[in-house]
Amino acid sequence: MKPVSVLVVIVNYRTPLLALDAAGALEIDVRVRADSHVVIVDNGSADGSAEIIAKGIADRGYEDWCTLLAETRNGGFAAGNNVGIAWYAHETGALPEYAWLLNPDTIAEEGALGALVDFLKDHPQAGIAGSRCLEPDGTIWPSAFRFMSPRSEFNAAVNFGPITRLLGNPVIAPPQPNAPMKTDWVSGTSMMVRGTVLEQIGPMDEEYFLYFEETDYCAHAAEDGFESWTVPASRVTHIGGQATGVTGEARAQRPRPRYWFASRARFFLRQHGLIWTHIANLLWLIGYPVGRLIALSRGRKSEDPPHFWRDFLYHYYGVGGIMYDPRKRARLMGTGEE
Repeated sequence: MKPVSVLVVIVNYRTPLLALDAAGALEIDVRVRADSHVVIVDNGSADGSAEIIAKGIADRGYEDWCTLLAETRNGGFAAGNNVGIAWYAHETGALPEYAWLLNPDTIAEEGALGALVDFLKDHPQAGIAGSRCLEPDGTIWPSAFRFMSPRSEFNAAVNFGPITRLLGNPVIAPPQPNAPMKTDWVSGTSMMVRGTVLEQIGPMDEEYFLYFEETDYCAHAAEDGFESWTVPASRVTHIGGQATGVTGEARAQRPRPRYWFASRARFFLRQHGLIWTHIANLLWLIGYPVGRLIALSRGRKSEDPPHFWRDFLYHYYGVGGIMYDPRKRARLMGTGEE
């Protein structure tokens, strides 16, 4: 294929119509700009998704600017994005100038692509730029965050204003700005990565199956001197959690999957080390029941998944749990194999 400035990667898992609509929302921008290409990576859906997407690309007339890559396995979000970028590098012999990682359950507003590109061109110190994410009703969905720490974990578990102020306001998702702002990390829902970042720090860590991979990637980029920014002028509507149920309306109905706990552990272990990861876990385990009692006393309904405290304890410290089993822990830390 002919090299382009912007490669858009949409990773699909069993949401083929959403993935097609996400690509379709980009059609005007892609055709007008004539410097972009969209690749949809089907992550081993094994439910006919690849065939539906292939037919949709042909029927909708997307073939000149959109390509399907049908994988046979589901390696996770990081792996799927890596597949798309690696395919482009193989086809053109170079990395794209910009890679826009875009969830399939999104509808980008016209100009969202250009706003990210223009910002990165005007701010050479920025290596990663994220969009403003909106819920379908127009409510702002947090997409710019601070890195997690033991202090922020205790604060999130208790979730009580006076405690938050006492701890110095360590809120992971602060109020979302109305102007571009430097931030610790941006949501992988809509995240544009400069090609020099891809070249310097390499692909996403595929040990993350889902969740925290973009957090980790922004952390590594920061270590190498690249800033992450949120760019509110780039706007996408996010129909959250359609494939996983971890976010969106289903988040309080399904137990949190084991891979979420594993991804969280990998981030903490690699960023804070073993001792501080244990401390963060302990603070969360202590703080969560306190927070629930406070919430119940104030008549506040829980939005957490069922059995969250029990699952947290079991997945980390139950027999064979992530922190209990030294082999699992070593693998997450990158010092051994499970």
